[in-house]
Amino acid sequence: MHARPRGRAWIRIALRFGLVALFAVAVGASYGLTRASASPAPSMQKYLGYWNYDQPNLTTLNNVGVLSCPDGGGQCGSQLPLPLKLPQVGWVLFSEGPHGTVNGHTDQGCTWNFRVTATDLELSSTTQECFNPAVGSVGNITKWSVTVDGNKEHEEIVAISHQPNGIDLIAPMKSGSRTRVNGVGGTESFSRFLGTFSYDPADFHTLTNVVATDHGTAFPEQGSIQFTKKDRSTILAHTPDGCNWTLAVRGNTAELDPATQTCHLASGDISFHYWAIVTDDGKHINAFRAGTTTLTGQQPTNNYLYSGALTRSSQPEEE
Repeated sequence: MHARPRGRAWIRIALRFGLVALFAVAVGASYGLTRASASPAPSMQKYLGYWNYDQPNLTTLNNVGVLSCPDGGGQCGSQLPLPLKLPQVGWVLFSEGPHGTVNGHTDQGCTWNFRVTATDLELSSTTQECFNPAVGSVGNITKWSVTVDGNKEHEEIVAISHQPNGIDLIAPMKSGSRTRVNGVGGTESFSRFLGTFSYDPADFHTLTNVVATDHGTAFPEQGSIQFTKKDRSTILAHTPDGCNWTLAVRGNTAELDPATQTCHLASGDISFHYWAIVTDDGKHINAFRAGTTTLTGQQPTNNYLYSGALTRSSQPEEE
């Protein structure tokens, strides 16, 4: 399935501060709440529910975070290939929080707290942070604003990445958009996923289709994935290694369900504990995946596909 691993000095650093976590899922523990005023609070109802990121666009940078030095460049001592564009995928669930606030719970296991203003949602404090279990790192977001117009949501995020060597990197997403999702499954949702999708050529300068490991190595992700229908709310992903994975479809996004799955092979075990894929047009898929490989007689290796990109190579067979 994979070519021979190739080492990259910056891969180890990337793993330690969790690239995608800084945009999609960093979470807060300190709400910074004040005593409720006597004036009526703005309505929070229009924000509540599930919202999926629309498919990222690397040309317009919609739903793309750009990791860079504080001045926006790439010359601050980091060993990462900066500026680095990181497509965002997944969902957020907005629900009622304490004292008239709103909680935003992300698919990677973090929860942010927002205050409701007359025009938008804003983080209730700028010091909220979260340990992201999907990538094993802590992220801090200093700004996350959310506006809603009907079933469309728009947002802006600014994150700060604290690298192990003391260098801080800024990670803004200036243009973000999501669509409200009601329920799971549906003919339109399934049709866009079914069929065979092949990985685009790997690029070590952009991390596109590059799998990084916690052993400081990296290798290109290659081959094709066949997606078939399992039932009204789930699909099966058949990967080149012979494994089958179950993903629940919600609108334009499909994610592992159950959240952790293991495939047993003669050479050892492969486990995925996070895998989200998104497609709006049914022709291209963006993905983020995290898992563990345990070969027989060897220690487990954690691996991460931060920026997956696939293109449809065949239509589904008619049932």
